[in-house]
Amino acid sequence: MRVASTSARSWPSLEEAKEAARFGTGAGVRVAVIDSGIESSHPRLSGLTIRDSVGFEEEDGLVKLIEAGGHDTYGHGTAVAGIIHEVAPGAELGSFRVIDARSVSRTHLICAGVREAMNRGYQVLNCSFGCRGLAKFILPHKEWADEAWLRGAHIVAACSNSDTFETEWPSHFASVVGVDLADTASDDLFFRSDRLVSFSARGENVEVAWIGGGVQVQTGTSFAAPRVSGIIARILSVFPDIPPAMMHTVLSSVSEPWHPGLSSDW
Repeated sequence: MRVASTSARSWPSLEEAKEAARFGTGAGVRVAVIDSGIESSHPRLSGLTIRDSVGFEEEDGLVKLIEAGGHDTYGHGTAVAGIIHEVAPGAELGSFRVIDARSVSRTHLICAGVREAMNRGYQVLNCSFGCRGLAKFILPHKEWADEAWLRGAHIVAACSNSDTFETEWPSHFASVVGVDLADTASDDLFFRSDRLVSFSARGENVEVAWIGGGVQVQTGTSFAAPRVSGIIARILSVFPDIPPAMMHTVLSSVSEPWHPGLSSDW
């Protein structure tokens, strides 16, 4: 597929956008998995290029970057990576481990992981997590989300599993591609314009890669978000210069309309 440049023409046509979303491979695009790590030896990740594998830990009140060695502490990050690789097999992934073996993280670890990914040139940041709480916890996430917007990095974030109106960060920032799950067997992306979390994708009873070389069947917005990250990687592999503001519109144009049958109430 011919790679276009939005420097020469700033807006792909609807047909071009649909073709890129359907047939792009993700080649030349780096996707950061901000999660629990990636088990690089997993059979479902065969052929995947993992460009970086680092972790973030707190020691004596300071955040320390460590080499993660292609390990996953929990399984969640490997599941996310497997979905992205399935959708955009040509994309390079980076593992930025900020979630521990209990599936718990801290705001300052997430902020460090995201900024490290941006500094290493990742164009897509997959955030299959959500944070709630006081302003002192929210504002640091707003700072890096704004930084990503200005640097042209695309943030994809999972919303609450129970209610898309339940405010979580970063999925409820307007600059972020917030993703809900859809109860569907389709690989389509769905769009609704009446809420901040505008997009939904397959996330119900999804068979995913898990640590130990195994698989599990999982349900959650966490497994819908990487499908959208993969679609963005597909589009960027054809139109590499699309900024986040334009990507929101491009995604909505290639999506199917949301309908009540896709409800994520479960």
